[in-house]
Amino acid sequence: MYRDDDVARAQRASSLIDEIAELEHKKVNHAATEQRLDDARRELAELQVQLPVAAPPRPPGALVHLVVFGVTAGAAYLGYTLLI
Repeated sequence: MYRDDDVARAQRASSLIDEIAELEHKKVNHAATEQRLDDARRELAELQVQLPVAAPPRPPGALVHLVVFGVTAGAAYLGYTLLI
């Protein structure tokens, strides 16, 4: 009976060693993933700081409105004179 306990303990120790190795491997992979995530966030923050902020487009000025109105009025006058 004492021998069977030694065999069982040896098997349990072996399985625990394998489990610890697997968990340590997962821990290392997780740490590497966390490091890549931190690096990606840092790089994104740097890129966002470097991007110039474009000014919003300005609405057309009074001169543009006058030119468009003049061209429209001229086209209307020309069309009216040709139809008569």
